[in-house]
Amino acid sequence: MQNKKFDWLTRLEEIPSRIYVIMAIIALALDTVLCVFTDVNPAICGAISILAYAAASLIVYFIVRRRLNLYRIESDASEAQNKSVIYTFKNQIKIPYAVINEDGRLITSNAAFSNAVGAKGTLFNADIQQICTINLEKITEDASPEELLPDSESAFASVPLRDVKESEIATLGSCKYKVDCYTLPSKGKNYYMLVFVDITELSEINLRYRNHYTAVGYIVIDNIEEIAQYVKANYQDETREVGRLLDDWASSMGGIIREYENNKFLLIFTHEMLSECIKNKFSVLSNIHRIEIGDAHIPLTVSMGIATVGETLEEREHNAMVSLDMALQRGGDQVVLKTPTGLFYFGAKTKTLQKRTKGHAKIIFGKLAALVEGSSNILVMGHSNPDFDSIGACIGMTTLLRNMFSGIDVKIVADVNSENFKACTSRLMLLADYKDTFIDRVSALEYNNTETLLIIVDANNMAILESPELAKNSFKKVIIDHHIKKEEFEDEPEFAYIDPSASSTCELIAEMLEEVLPPEISFKEEANIMMSGIMLDTKNFTRTVGMRTFAAALYLKNSGADTEYARTFFEEAFEDYLSESQFGSAARIYREKIAITSTTGTGTPSDRILAAKAADKLLSVRDVSAAFALILIGDTVHVSARSDGSINVQLITERIGGGGHFDSAGAAFAETTLEEAEELLKKAVDDYFESLAEEEN
Repeated sequence: MQNKKFDWLTRLEEIPSRIYVIMAIIALALDTVLCVFTDVNPAICGAISILAYAAASLIVYFIVRRRLNLYRIESDASEAQNKSVIYTFKNQIKIPYAVINEDGRLITSNAAFSNAVGAKGTLFNADIQQICTINLEKITEDASPEELLPDSESAFASVPLRDVKESEIATLGSCKYKVDCYTLPSKGKNYYMLVFVDITELSEINLRYRNHYTAVGYIVIDNIEEIAQYVKANYQDETREVGRLLDDWASSMGGIIREYENNKFLLIFTHEMLSECIKNKFSVLSNIHRIEIGDAHIPLTVSMGIATVGETLEEREHNAMVSLDMALQRGGDQVVLKTPTGLFYFGAKTKTLQKRTKGHAKIIFGKLAALVEGSSNILVMGHSNPDFDSIGACIGMTTLLRNMFSGIDVKIVADVNSENFKACTSRLMLLADYKDTFIDRVSALEYNNTETLLIIVDANNMAILESPELAKNSFKKVIIDHHIKKEEFEDEPEFAYIDPSASSTCELIAEMLEEVLPPEISFKEEANIMMSGIMLDTKNFTRTVGMRTFAAALYLKNSGADTEYARTFFEEAFEDYLSESQFGSAARIYREKIAITSTTGTGTPSDRILAAKAADKLLSVRDVSAAFALILIGDTVHVSARSDGSINVQLITERIGGGGHFDSAGAAFAETTLEEAEELLKKAVDDYFESLAEEEN
């Protein structure tokens, strides 16, 4: 504001003759008007005009002079103050300072500044950004003209490091300084005084604090029980070897590890060592893989949950347990690290075996029963665009609740107009018990109240549910799923039963039915749909199959399921067959063992299913270890990924915002062309293999 006022007044001082000429012209015009249009004597008119001109000139002269004199006094005072401040800093204060112009050129500095940068000669007109590491634009932008300079060196004595912005830190020589910037206006220009406060020691203390900040971790050997199912051998020596390896690993980091239960460990170590583990991507996981059991050479695996979040050890311990739970729900054999910036994942190189026992299903049902008994009604919901596993899981859960809790009001939230729903429920809908069972997403909100229990099946991502609004507004919810948990829940459920080692959610619910339902109860039509769910997710019992998968299928078979009838659900229309054939003609090989194909969808709900079938078929090609099928539906490209178990397609799809299982996953690109989506997919594949190469090295 001062600079603008000064420029205006200066222009007035430089052009007074122009102002007087203009006023003279006005006076002459006034004289002419008086002479022409009035009867006044011309001599008198002339005298009046001259007097008016003289009076106006004097008024303008004194106004301009007074304004200029006031500004000069103010400017001289400001200049004197600036000189006084600079003199004080230069002669009395030993803190380094420098005065620069608007271009960043050094005008003056004190001896302390010269000593700090190690300069022996003059620094006049040097570029400040060449002398020290400083973001000149940022620091001068934050400077305030009204901010007053401290009047003593003691004012700079205390600098809380947590309040120092990165842009305010500069390096002079070997030391670090916090830079304070003050604006010094002078003669219409701005100069900046930079005051450098030494924070070298404070930075070192902060670094030491950060490096010695305690990280807490929980570790479990996560596949002992399943190994016992497949290997008839004494594995105690191998588990002890894992314990010794973990002990050596913790000792090498200067950490503490204690076994608090069989094959479960608590780890405490420093943030500095955690940084080293991140650099080598937790190579200890690979070292543990080398420990194998039995003739089948099944590798032992561990899961870790590590946390640096929390002000107290108790909070970090809790977050570490949450991270471990996340690692197990993602399939195990990995590290989940929770930091203030989010969750990070390492490992997941091996495909996990099934981890459940029969007693586990009964425990889960016990937790569920306690919630059901305290609820007024139950809503069961799967994901949108439901497949047979989602529909079968909803129906299986309804069968369980209705048989175990008489009089309970159970509704299924579903899209009854979907082709998959129509294909598998044609006979079920004829039963009186299911006449009013199915409701749409709008009606579901009306059924929801504070005592409603929402059971979510075959999904743990709230965004893909049949009604995300219902999940967001529910007061009590339970999640039962077999998909890998991708991230923490925004609203924690009452409990989550997530087991990625299961072939399908229908398998998990079939186990609960087998454990708690009386054997005389038959549910033929429900069993058919649940069987189709297992058949879908296992590709007719050819993938992701374990001993418990066959046990669940046998139970459903004994309950009335007919596999031949269930197979009819998978029959496709001729148009779908033609669309599927387009995938084959567009297929190509990438990186020798990756098959990629893409096509434009037909606009029908079955498009995504066609992509999944195409990926499965490509996986049968010799030397293909992973297959990706891309299909454009509207303005979104959907990706179906399949693997033979040697490549973790879950980690690849997570890089492009998707997720799933080790050998079956998916993703979607909104507002993207097929070509753009394919390039992003290839980059994710490249990153995956580069990451593997780094870990091996």
